[in-house]
Formats: sequence, C-alpha cells, structure tokens
Amino acid sequence: MSGAPSLAELIAEAANLMQERSGGQAVCTFTKAGQAVTGLKYAEGRWAALREVQHNTRSGAELAEVVATAAAAWGTHLDRLQARSAGADWIAYRSGGTDALTELSETLRHEGGAA
Repeated sequence: MSGAPSLAELIAEAANLMQERSGGQAVCTFTKAGQAVTGLKYAEGRWAALREVQHNTRSGAELAEVVATAAAAWGTHLDRLQARSAGADWIAYRSGGTDALTELSETLRHEGGAA
C-alpha cells in the first residue's frame, strides 16, 4: 500500500476544505444572500459524495461497487445540469462530488480495492 488516505480521512479533508472556504459560516448563509460560492459548493459536493459512499458501505456493500454506483449517479446528474446550463453553484457542487468519487475510484484501483 502507498499510504493512500482512508475514506474517513478523505471525508475529514473535504470537511476541512469546506470550513476553510466558508470561514466557519454555514453554507446556506452565502446561498441565501444570493452570493455565488462555487469554491465552497465544490468542497461541499466533495464532502457530500464521500459521505454518501460512507453511508452506503455501512450495510456491508463492497466499497468499489458503492463508489462506482455513486460516481455514475453523480456524473449523470452533472451532465444534466451542464446540458440545461444550471447555475454555477450547482455545477460546482456536482463537479466536486464527481471529482472526489473519481479520485477515490482511482485510489481503489491502485490499492486493490481497500481505502
């Protein structure tokens, strides 16, 4: 193993990134004010996608399978948002999640399935 971060560590990194980008304020504070916060939404998407994987693996499902299913769903949703020219925050959110799942999938492939 190359010492790749665990799923829990990736979630913690995503949470820290959200915290840094929000300055400790709730995400809804920015969105309710009508401010575009693509960097923050990207970080939130990373966190949300990884938490979804964590939640879905608690039932005993294989991590690689859960990641592949989530990546397909997040990617499809991102494609739909882009096709209809959705707002930048929504695209950033789904892009963050899609990127996190792609990175996790690549790590699992290189590590032999465990993260």
